[in-house]
Amino acid sequence: MLYLTELGNRLKETRELKKLSLDDLQRMTKIQKRYLVGIEEGNYSVMPGKFYVRAFIKQYAEAVELDPEELFEEFKDEIPSTTNEQLPEQLSRVRSKRQISAKGSKILDMVPVLILVVFIIGGLFTAWWLLQRKDVAEAPEETIIENSQSSEYQETNEIPPADTPDETESGQEEPVEDGAETEDEVEEEEPEPAFTLSLVESSGNNVTYKLENTDTFNVEVSASTGGETWLDIKNQLGKSFYYAMLRDGNTETFDFSNESQINFNVGRTLDTTILINGQPFEYPVEPSEQVSQRFTIIYEPTQE
Repeated sequence: MLYLTELGNRLKETRELKKLSLDDLQRMTKIQKRYLVGIEEGNYSVMPGKFYVRAFIKQYAEAVELDPEELFEEFKDEIPSTTNEQLPEQLSRVRSKRQISAKGSKILDMVPVLILVVFIIGGLFTAWWLLQRKDVAEAPEETIIENSQSSEYQETNEIPPADTPDETESGQEEPVEDGAETEDEVEEEEPEPAFTLSLVESSGNNVTYKLENTDTFNVEVSASTGGETWLDIKNQLGKSFYYAMLRDGNTETFDFSNESQINFNVGRTLDTTILINGQPFEYPVEPSEQVSQRFTIIYEPTQE
């Protein structure tokens, strides 16, 4: 029978405090349940390799809102260290396969490129040749028209109609009018921002935003299809608005217009979409880099 290590006991107690089962944690982290059990019992021999021990512990800690770097430092004697030899060997094997496949298909990859280049050059040459023929065919007609016009004026000795200045003046006025209309259109296209959401403070896992220039504070939280996330939403006084799992495309909406501060705790950001007053909210950290994230939004409504 295996006994819990100090690190495993810390993780298990935190998980149970948050009322999360191992099945819940498996769905949140996508780590197999037997590996999660191995982490709690300190039985790292069940892991697929030493390289995965630290990675799985890091995901476990983030899911239950513990700082993985602090755990690594505090329990460094319990966590097996990874050697630098394993990873380069894996990378070298991958690199060699890529090099072999690249050399084998290099000639084949060049064939479609060469064909495409030939087609492009042929198309450009054909277009140039057609334009040259068109210019040569139209040149004599223009010369004949000009000669015929000049001969008519010489034979009749008539002065050309005096409507050229009017045409010139009208031609000068039109660009000015077009320019004025364009400036009006450009001025009308400048939209005013509906609200302002700005970063106020970022310290460790705590990130604070300020919502201004709006009289409403509406939030919509959705779980992706087939996904699920742990959601904890409360104000600065500890009043809870939501404290449960959100699953499989379900959506929850909240009106926080009467609140001054809302604290968010999202268990799995990859499966969670948040809209603030109808606009997508960007997490402080890229979801692919950090599974669980916490942030605070301070609301300052527009003063009438």
